[in-house]
Amino acid sequence: MVFPANYGFNNNILVSPLPILQVYFTEANAAQRAERPPSTTLTSFFAMCEADPFAATLMYVEMPKYYTWNQSTKKFQRRKQGTPVPDWPQVFSTDALGRMYTVHPRNDECFYLRLLLVNVRGPKSFAHLKTVNGHQCQTYREACQLLGLLENDSHWDLTLADSVVSSNAYQIRTLFAIIITTCFPSQPIQLWNKYKDAICEDILHRLRIQTNNPDIQITDEIYNEGLILIEDQCLTIANKLLIEVGMIAPNRSMHDAFNQELNRELQYNVDTLQEFVRNNVPLLNEQQKQVYETLMQAVDNNTGGLFFLDAPGGTGKTFVISLILATIRSRCDIALALASSGIAATLLDGGRTAHSALKLPLNLNTIDTPTCNISRSSAMGKLLMQCKLIVWDECTMAHKKSLEALNFTLKDLRRNNNIFGGLMILLAGDFRQTLPVVPRGTPADELNACLKASPLWNNVKTLSLTTNMRVQLQNDQSAAQFSKQLLDLGNGKVPVDATSGLITLTNDFCRFVDTQLVLIENVFPNISENYKNYAWLSQRAILAAKNNDVHALNFTIQSKIAGDLVTYKSVDSITNPDDVVNYPTEFLNSLEIPGFPPHNLQLKVGTVIMILRNLNPPRLCNGTRLSVKRLMPNLIEATIINGKYAGENVCIPRIPMIPTDLPFDFKRLQFPVRLAFAMTINKSQGQSLSVCGINLENHCFSHRQLYVVCSRVGKPSALFVLTSDQKTKNVVYQRALQ
Repeated sequence: MVFPANYGFNNNILVSPLPILQVYFTEANAAQRAERPPSTTLTSFFAMCEADPFAATLMYVEMPKYYTWNQSTKKFQRRKQGTPVPDWPQVFSTDALGRMYTVHPRNDECFYLRLLLVNVRGPKSFAHLKTVNGHQCQTYREACQLLGLLENDSHWDLTLADSVVSSNAYQIRTLFAIIITTCFPSQPIQLWNKYKDAICEDILHRLRIQTNNPDIQITDEIYNEGLILIEDQCLTIANKLLIEVGMIAPNRSMHDAFNQELNRELQYNVDTLQEFVRNNVPLLNEQQKQVYETLMQAVDNNTGGLFFLDAPGGTGKTFVISLILATIRSRCDIALALASSGIAATLLDGGRTAHSALKLPLNLNTIDTPTCNISRSSAMGKLLMQCKLIVWDECTMAHKKSLEALNFTLKDLRRNNNIFGGLMILLAGDFRQTLPVVPRGTPADELNACLKASPLWNNVKTLSLTTNMRVQLQNDQSAAQFSKQLLDLGNGKVPVDATSGLITLTNDFCRFVDTQLVLIENVFPNISENYKNYAWLSQRAILAAKNNDVHALNFTIQSKIAGDLVTYKSVDSITNPDDVVNYPTEFLNSLEIPGFPPHNLQLKVGTVIMILRNLNPPRLCNGTRLSVKRLMPNLIEATIINGKYAGENVCIPRIPMIPTDLPFDFKRLQFPVRLAFAMTINKSQGQSLSVCGINLENHCFSHRQLYVVCSRVGKPSALFVLTSDQKTKNVVYQRALQ
C-alpha cells in the first residue's frame, strides 16, 4: 500500500518532502499498519494544528521557525529559546528555515498536495487540506482549483460572472475585450455565448428607447453590433481583430475594422475644441504665446522637423500642449498625444504611453537597431501616415533608441527620407528630471541612453518656458522663492558637503517631520474619513526612492482605513517544463519584481491602487491611480481618480505577466495593481500634487530624482520631508544639461 506524500524534517532546518512513503506489510501487521500508519512530521503537524492554537496559524514550512522535531517521540515541541512572539506567551521564533523538496507536476497529486501545504494555514488532516468553504474535494487538484491556485479557463468564466453582478454592459464588454486580448483563454467563443446577453444589454436598451417599443427582444443584429464594439476595443488594446484571438468575426468590412484607430483620432467634438481654443489662447503668457505661435506656424507650413519644449515643473507645459492638440484637432486634422509615463499620458486628451501606441520593443537596451512593430497596412500605420503632429511628453525618460525606432518607422511608412518622414515631432520635458532607467546600469550608461546622446538630437529646435505659473496664480512670495530653490537643486548649484557628499535642505524649503507616522498624518490627515473623497486622494501622495520604503508606507496607510482586508494570491508558474523542479512554487511566490504586483496582494475597499500595465489605453494606462470600490473573488471594481477619465468605474481582471529580465521563463497571474498611497519617485514624474510627502531615509540615487520629487508641488508649505538632520544626497549629471 502507498500513502501519498508524507513529509519529514532534517535538523529543524529543512522540511524535506518525500514523494511517497512506502509501508511494507506482513500478515501479522497489515491491519495495524493500515489503521495506524507510522507518524511523520506531516501527520504530527496536523496533530499540532489540532491541539496548539499557535500552530494552527502556521503553514507547514514555517514550523521549524517556532518548533523543534523530537526524533524519538516523533512529535513537535515548542522552542524554549529565541525571540518572543508578541501576543503568544511561551512562543519563541528563531531564524531556522523550512524548505520543501520540489515535486514535478507529472506526479500530480503529490504536486498539488505540496501546493496546498505552501498556501493553507493550520490544516488538521489530509481531509481538511482538501476542504474548501465547507466542500470536501475528491482530489488535491480540485482543492487547488477552488482556492484559485491554478490557472485555467474557469477563472475567466468566474471573472465575467463577478462582473455581471454589479457592472454595466459597457464595463462587461471592456472586461471581455481585455480578457480575450491579454489573458488568451482557450475557448473565448464559449465565454461569448454564455455572457453575450449581458454584454449587449445596453444596445438592446438603446434600441427599445429609439423605437419606443419595450417588447423588442435581443437579435442576431444586436449581437453583431456587440461584436463590432468588442472588436473596436481589441484593436485599441492590442491591434487585433476578433478572429485573431479565436473569436467570431463580426459582419463588417475589413476596411471599416482597420479604420477604427483613425476614427478614434477624428471623433473629437469640433465645436467644443474651437470653443476651448477661443477661451484659452488669450490666457497664454508671453512665453507660452510665443511657443504656441511658433509651433502652430511649423504645423501650418507642413515642413516637419524635431522640436523640444524645455519646461520645468509649473511653467504650464501641459496647458500649452493641450491647446496645440485642440487647435489641430479642431481643424479635423490628426495630432497624436504620447507620453513616456502612464501618469503623464492620462493628463493629455487622448493620451497614450509611447510604448503602447508605437509598439516599441520592451527590451530596448539589448537591441541594436529597434523598430516599431507597425506595418503600413495596420491601423496605426495608416494613422501615422495621415498624422500632422506627434507630441511626446516627458520625453527625457525615454531611451534614445525609442526615438530612433520612431524615426526609422516613419521614414518607411511615409516613404520619405527626411527626418521622421517629414512629420513634425514635438518632444516636451525637462532634463533636470530623471533619465531613462538602465537596469543595473552606471551613470555613463544612463547618459548614453539619454535622448541627447542620439544623432537625431543635432536636428532639434529648442523652445523654452521659464515663467512659473504656479507662483503667478498663487501670488505667494514663498512660492517664488521655492521656484528658484528648485532650479538651483535641479541644476546642481546647492552646496555639497565635501566630507559626506550630502546637501542641507533649509527650513524655508519644506516642512520637516521626524517619523513616518508624522509624515503620513501630515499628507493624509484623518484618512479614516477622507479616503472616500476621490478629489482629495488624487492630489496627495508620499514619494520615496526605494520600493521597500514605498511598500512599508502603503501598508501602514492602508491599515488606517476601516474594513476587511482581502487577500489575492497570484498563480506563479514556470513556462518551461524542464525547469519546474528547479524553481519551486514558494520561490516564485517570494519574487518581488519591479513593476510587477506582489504574490500576496492585500487590499481594502477605499484603498488607492495603481495600474501596472496598459489594459485599456487611454483610460487604463500604466500609472493610472484608482480607488477600490468593490473587491470580488475574481474581479476588482475601482474608480479612476486622476487624469481625463477621473470618476469612471472600471473592472480589473487578473492577467498573466511575464518578466523579460530573469534567467528563466516565469509567469505570474495576478491583478496588475499595487497600493499607491505612496509611490516611487520615477512613477510620480509628470504629476502635480497639492500635498506631497517625501521619505528620504534612503537617499535618492539617480539623476535629478530629488528635483523631480520636490517639484511635484508649488510651495514649501505643501512639501513634507522625512530625512536625517535635514541632509540628503542630490545626484546631478551635468553632462545631461549641456
